[in-house]
Amino acid sequence: MRPLLTTLLLALPLLATTAQAQNAEEPQKLPTVTTELKRDGSALAYGRINELLTQFRKHGEGEFRMDFRVDADKAKVPLPDIRLAVRSDDADYPLKLDAAGRFDLPVLPEAEARTADLATNVPKGRMAIRGTLELTATSETLDMARVRKVIRVARTLREELLPWYLRWLFPRIEAVRVCSATPTWELEWREDGQLLGLPLPQATGERDPETKKGEKSRPCTLLTGQERWPDAARLIAPPGSKLSVKLQGQ
Repeated sequence: MRPLLTTLLLALPLLATTAQAQNAEEPQKLPTVTTELKRDGSALAYGRINELLTQFRKHGEGEFRMDFRVDADKAKVPLPDIRLAVRSDDADYPLKLDAAGRFDLPVLPEAEARTADLATNVPKGRMAIRGTLELTATSETLDMARVRKVIRVARTLREELLPWYLRWLFPRIEAVRVCSATPTWELEWREDGQLLGLPLPQATGERDPETKKGEKSRPCTLLTGQERWPDAARLIAPPGSKLSVKLQGQ
């Protein structure tokens, strides 16, 4: 199973044609000028991406963010030479890439987003971009109450709030995945004045989504929110543990 939005991004030939896209600050706006950046109208309309990010901002309750990045392993152009912008009929919005190729996408007014496309100075076929759904929670802040909230908000967002034409961009979330260097996870909570701890099992066959091709995956465990443990039970995980979402069918 590809990461969330991989399908969307493969539909963006403008890549040749994922940081928080729902940042509340206004995006930097520059007048439209003639540059070496070229729009690609054959790509998936930016209005669809913009609408998804808008729904996250309005109804995601702060639990989700999109991580967009240039895939450095597939890019045939050095990252420092890549220029990206969102270009509408009204303005250009330059996208700043960090050292890992990550960037934020601006959330535009609906009418403007309908005229927008991604633009780049990279010729078609020489760059790839991928996007993944990330959790704002960390292994240090996760407890069972947060797991249940993530599952609840995701279900409501997909089943009740997203229009049908956006649901394919937001598959059903089955669990919160925790991946670590060692399989030594516990849940810890207090009950009747006693501190209780429960070891978590390693999920058989579960892979860390950040595993590179040819590498061995770190061990992972899953929390679905259906467990009988109390909301106050908090995750105790090894340093460097990473949270991700397990999607239906993965």
